[in-house]
Amino acid sequence: MSQAIALLDHVIRPVSRALGDPHPVVEEILLSAATLRDFDPFSRGDDAGLGVFGISPGLHRRVWDEYLAFQPDRASQVRGFASQHEFLTNPDAELVTNTRYAAAIGISALEWVKPSWPLPEDVDGLTRLWSELTLVEEETYLTRLHNTLERLCRSASQPHYAL
Repeated sequence: MSQAIALLDHVIRPVSRALGDPHPVVEEILLSAATLRDFDPFSRGDDAGLGVFGISPGLHRRVWDEYLAFQPDRASQVRGFASQHEFLTNPDAELVTNTRYAAAIGISALEWVKPSWPLPEDVDGLTRLWSELTLVEEETYLTRLHNTLERLCRSASQPHYAL
């Protein structure tokens, strides 16, 4: 089993199911973001964010302050993925050390902007959506994200990927 399939099967999809219904947009964006980071949770670039999915501390706080604060049931579910003690002392560290929590934050960020979701096969729209959420505008990253999303969108009809 590839690392990408393992991440999808054991992290992204189970967290997505726990938070509601899994959706191809969520899966494609998070899997692409992780694939670009070469599964290096300690990778840190200027705009790259933290952890496997590249979520910045700023986006992390905005998801909590502007979305989860008004969704108490969902906030409780997301908090359930965090470790008991580390979250209280250094919540951003959870994005690096806790892949399921990072997935829950990424999924919540995407749910927060759900009205603006493109269709699952709209590669340009998916690239733009994640770029706007993470505030990443670096052309090389966006080109790589677009190419990765394009491959995922083409393979979305394969039996293993299908919901």
